[in-house]
Amino acid sequence: MGLHISRIEIRNFRNFAHLVLDDFPAHAVIVGENGVGKSNLLEAIRLVLDPSISDARRMLREEDIWEGHPTGLAGGAEVTIVVELRGFDDDDAAKSILSSAAVDFDPYVARLTYRFAPRTEVATADGSRVQPTGRPLTAKDYDVIVFAGDRETNDVRAIRREVALRVLPALRDAEADLHNWRRSPMRDLLERLPLDPVNLEATASAMATAVDQLTKDDNVAKLEGHLTDRLGAMFGPRLAVQPTLGFASSKPDELIRAVRLFFDTARRRSISDTSLGSANVIYLGLLLEALSQQRDDEEFIATLVAVEEPEAHLHVTLQRHLFGYLLRSGPSLMLTTHSPHIAAVAPVRSFIVLRGTENGTTGATTAALPVSSEQAADLERYLDVSRAEVLFASAVVLVEGLAELYILPALAEAAGFDLDAYGTVVASVHGTDFKPYRALLGPKGLDTPHVVITDGDAAPDKRSRREAGINRGAHLHPEAARRAALLFQISRLPETGAAVYQTTRDPIAAELQEIGVYVGAQTLETDLCPLFGEEIIQAFKDLNGNTTAIDEVSHGVANEQNTAIDPDARKKMLKRISDLGKGRFAQRLAAHIAQVDLQGRIRAAAQTPWNLPLDEQALRRLGTASYLFLAMERISRAARGTSLFTHEAAPHVSGQGSDADQ
Repeated sequence: MGLHISRIEIRNFRNFAHLVLDDFPAHAVIVGENGVGKSNLLEAIRLVLDPSISDARRMLREEDIWEGHPTGLAGGAEVTIVVELRGFDDDDAAKSILSSAAVDFDPYVARLTYRFAPRTEVATADGSRVQPTGRPLTAKDYDVIVFAGDRETNDVRAIRREVALRVLPALRDAEADLHNWRRSPMRDLLERLPLDPVNLEATASAMATAVDQLTKDDNVAKLEGHLTDRLGAMFGPRLAVQPTLGFASSKPDELIRAVRLFFDTARRRSISDTSLGSANVIYLGLLLEALSQQRDDEEFIATLVAVEEPEAHLHVTLQRHLFGYLLRSGPSLMLTTHSPHIAAVAPVRSFIVLRGTENGTTGATTAALPVSSEQAADLERYLDVSRAEVLFASAVVLVEGLAELYILPALAEAAGFDLDAYGTVVASVHGTDFKPYRALLGPKGLDTPHVVITDGDAAPDKRSRREAGINRGAHLHPEAARRAALLFQISRLPETGAAVYQTTRDPIAAELQEIGVYVGAQTLETDLCPLFGEEIIQAFKDLNGNTTAIDEVSHGVANEQNTAIDPDARKKMLKRISDLGKGRFAQRLAAHIAQVDLQGRIRAAAQTPWNLPLDEQALRRLGTASYLFLAMERISRAARGTSLFTHEAAPHVSGQGSDADQ
């Protein structure tokens, strides 16, 4: 990748109290909620790099200062924006033009700084400077300086001419811009053509002849006469005009302005005949071609292009095709988007996620994601449109498969937790390899609050392997020494039927929960039996009317509610559910669970009255289902800042009072 933005730091500008993006991707896909500052991030870059912005526009106003600043513009707030560039180690022209901006050489790093600060005044004979005092400051008391490197005397104007930045705003009128000669990228492409002057003169002459032929039509001549009379009367004799109809200027040097872009060989379909989305794609293509030719002609050393919400008016398949191509080729490209279709085809190391907080918008990037190239490729395949929503989430629950994908939202609904309202996503990894997804969501990736929910698989499998769940959980521990210690402890666990089994295993599971990994006892269906036995039986009856099958499932549910588990009864129940399809069964079960007074049922099972808080210890007393509710509690606090199981709420089941009332 050639020259590109590699780091950004912003202080006190609009949404940003202090934003630092140390690993800014060469191709950047910027996502975040509405109003979080995606457009303002691009505006900050423009203040530093965009040569089309006037000095007057670089002067800020009160509303440009971060609203949480204690004194604001009147109290001397200072805005700084730092942009660093890399990727030009092998580009001698870039190293030359950026020499005054260089702050490191292995690799080469160029730094450009924008500063909006109160003007200083010389106050003493020795030249010491003080700030204006005695009154609130206004924008007139401020100065703007944009400088290169570490010295404020290093001007950046020459750099701005050589590093081309173009920003395409959201919801632009591409058709109007293409018809406007001054704004159209076609102007640069056409004016760059080395046209033969002899051919140009001949063309102008031929067009003049054609115009003359057109005006020989009596109706055209009559219209010209009417216009001449009317405009003559309106202007008067001193300002008389002579309107003449034609379809192009006869001046050779202006003839090129009459050239129009058509989209068929018969030259019948113009830009006006295309859709809004197609016009946007055409405009972007012409712009990129113009920038490419300017770069080939060495008019500048690099091209930086930013596009706001490019998905507007584009069909989803075109979004995926177009930006899948652009984000893997060509010049450095920055996109702000709400589209999961664009996010789904973006390189996994290209994301920037912005999140609003009480202390201003913060950001995280995946540019330095700690995964192998094979894992990165797997993540890109995973982030198809059905799961790209994790990139936009405020919190994520990672689960193994379809069953959890249906059941977890139903549990949240029963608890009164609207996942969509708080941007919480339940995402299946379709297996048990959570490691790359933890990396994606972790502190060196998107830095998104998340938990892992996985089956315990404590009983021996066909290969006599035990405790697969806590083993995979231990492998997710970030500390190598503790990971090894946990794996050793797990290897020494007694058989599941032993008297000390639970007291030996529970501390391991509790430690994994501290790192956000919640491991069940066996599998989801069996773990739900103690709390949702009736719902499981009813869901099975909805899908299978066979009496023997219903009896085996009912017996299996009762078995899971006993202290001693009969493996054969468990196996028969799971076999009956598997025959239906675990996903289909979970979908039906979810409908029943969503209707449950979950808090009331949990309080009854945990023996916690309504006048007492339902704390973590109470949730742990639920037994095999406790890990689900502990995970949901953690996600609720991360997503909405409050407990999922509050003690203030009253039971919503009609006719029942709280335990305190009885």
